Amino acid sequence: MTSTDTLPAASSLKIDKHALTVQLFGEPLTSTMNKYTRENVRQDLDASGVILMLAHGLGFSGIQNENVFVRSPERLTIWDYAEAFAELYKSGLLGQLDPKKHKVVLCGHSVGSVAVVLATSFFNPSSRLPFSSLILVDPPIWSKKWHGKDNEFYKMVEQMTPTRRDIWMNRREASEWLQSKIARAWDKRVFAKYVEHGVRLLPTAFYPDRQGATLTTHRLAESFCYGKAAKFFVYEALDRLNQICAYVPVHLVYGNRNDMFDREPQNSLVNVEDGRSFASIRRIGGVGHLIPQEKPAELAEEIFGILYAQELKPSFKL
Repeated sequence: MTSTDTLPAASSLKIDKHALTVQLFGEPLTSTMNKYTRENVRQDLDASGVILMLAHGLGFSGIQNENVFVRSPERLTIWDYAEAFAELYKSGLLGQLDPKKHKVVLCGHSVGSVAVVLATSFFNPSSRLPFSSLILVDPPIWSKKWHGKDNEFYKMVEQMTPTRRDIWMNRREASEWLQSKIARAWDKRVFAKYVEHGVRLLPTAFYPDRQGATLTTHRLAESFCYGKAAKFFVYEALDRLNQICAYVPVHLVYGNRNDMFDREPQNSLVNVEDGRSFASIRRIGGVGHLIPQEKPAELAEEIFGILYAQELKPSFKL
C-alpha cells in the first residue's frame, strides 16, 4: 500500500474489477466490486494506510443476478449485501493486512449503512472486530419506538417506487426524464455516472420482448428496500450497534435538511443507556437524504476529516 497526504483525482485511479459469490440463503448470488488504487504508484506493503469499503444505497449486481431476481424479486435481502462485505474482507483481495498499519473502514449510505453494520455480525466477539471504524451516511436506523411512523415524503417514495416509469425509447430519453424527475439537484458528474451504469438497453430478463432502455436495477427489486421485511433488518442493525459502539468508533453523517427521515427519529439513534454512543455526528448543509448524489465533494471532505481525526492516511478504497 502507499500512503498519501492528498486526495487523488478520479482520472488518476486504477480500477480493478472483482466478483465474489454469496450464498447466505441457499441460492448463490454474484457480488461485483471495484478496487481503486492510484495509478503508477508502487504498492508499499510496509506503508500505513486505510482501506475504505464503500456500500452504496441501492443496487446489488443487478445484471449478473437478474435471472434470480426475475423469478423472485424479493430474493435479495440486506443480509446478502452484508455478507458480501464480510466475504470481501476474508477473500484476500484486500491484500496482506497488518492490523497495526492497515486500517479497514466500512462506509455506507442509506441501506448501505445498514449493510455495513450487519456485516460486522460475521465477526465475533464484538470486542475483536477487524474494522477500525464505521461511517454511516444518513442511515435509516432509529429507535424501535418510531416503527410505523414514517413521514409523508417517505410514504410517497415507498408507494411510487414499484410502479414508477422504467422504460424509455432510448438512453437519451431516459436521461432527460430522470434528470427532470429525480435528479434536478444532483451533481452533474454523479448523474452522468448514474446514467452510464444505471440505465441499460432492452431486452432484459424482466422485459424480454421490449425495446428501448430501462433501469439496471428493476423497480421491483428496488422497492423491497422499503418493504416491511427490510425494516426489521434495520432493527437488527440497531441491536448490532448496541453491541459494537463500545469497541469500534462509529461516525454519523446526516444532511441538514430532513426529507426522507424526520429529525426526531434520527436523534433517537443516540442512546448511551442502550450502548449507542457515537464517535462523531456531523451534518452537511443544503442537502437531505441524497448526500452522495447532491453533495459528493462535501461528503468526501467529511469522510476525509473523520479519517484524519483518527490519524489515518488514505491509501486505496474498495
